[in-house]
Amino acid sequence: MTAVAVAAAVLVAFPSPSPRGVHARALDLTPTVEVHLPAVFSAWYARACPITTTNQYDAGLAYQYDHDNPVRPAGEHADKNLSLRGITPNADSGIRRELVDYGSTDPTEPPQLATLFSPYRVPPLDGFYRVHDWQWSPSPDPGVPGDPVAAPPVTALGLRTTPGETLFVPISGYDIGHGMEVLVLFADQDSIALRYTREDSSAPPGFTLHIDGICTDPNLLALYAQLDDPGGPRYVYPNTSYDLPVLYAGQPLGTARGSQIIVAIADTGTFQDPRSCNEWWRIRPDYAGTCPPHEVRTPKGTATHRADVPFESG
Repeated sequence: MTAVAVAAAVLVAFPSPSPRGVHARALDLTPTVEVHLPAVFSAWYARACPITTTNQYDAGLAYQYDHDNPVRPAGEHADKNLSLRGITPNADSGIRRELVDYGSTDPTEPPQLATLFSPYRVPPLDGFYRVHDWQWSPSPDPGVPGDPVAAPPVTALGLRTTPGETLFVPISGYDIGHGMEVLVLFADQDSIALRYTREDSSAPPGFTLHIDGICTDPNLLALYAQLDDPGGPRYVYPNTSYDLPVLYAGQPLGTARGSQIIVAIADTGTFQDPRSCNEWWRIRPDYAGTCPPHEVRTPKGTATHRADVPFESG
């Protein structure tokens, strides 16, 4: 996605399968005016991005999963590069502008959005959006945006940030092996898609997290560009495996470009409501809202604790 400036809208979630017992929830919505990317970011993009950092990144094994032949370029894949989609602000005056308790059936920690930040926090929720569906065409034609996903009423959430603050890979109770938490499905200068399994796809069971409105770390971006070479093994079909960037839990991934980032999560092909407090916000230190405490397992099988107490390191 390119950082340009106009009225109000953004990119970010998508429907892509993933598992872990989290279920989509059908809720009524109020139709709103449709807008397309980029939008909301105009006021946020005043800050120049770093051109160099000392952060280092690793490549790791990714498995080919999709059956597109020819392989659809990641930049032209609406489940990876979500700037291809559009979003609609949910203008319903009655929408809950806080975390919402849907409950959860997942015994293992899903990605925890408070851990994007240091220290962990629940930032003010500044934007409530509905991501667009996608009308696919045969590869390599990307297709076109469809209508906004009908339910739940929020599928992309704006989180208030301090321009330039460092953002980190959110922790979860899952890992992809060898000490790594996520695979990078897509990255450009201002967005990233993190996959919590080894498949190079949003279709199989597993979580995919989209984060937009960032300055992606330039070293991470350089590694991604190298491994996303159109002439490289990622674009050979059929192919069993190849390398993509892999990141560990809590690893810096970039910085906030301005005063808001947008996040969206897909689980098993379905857009989720990022406000769900006992899924994506089980860790919510000092949160004063109405979500009930939730007894959870801490990442990687460490001790159980209450959601209003941050995980301890070490």
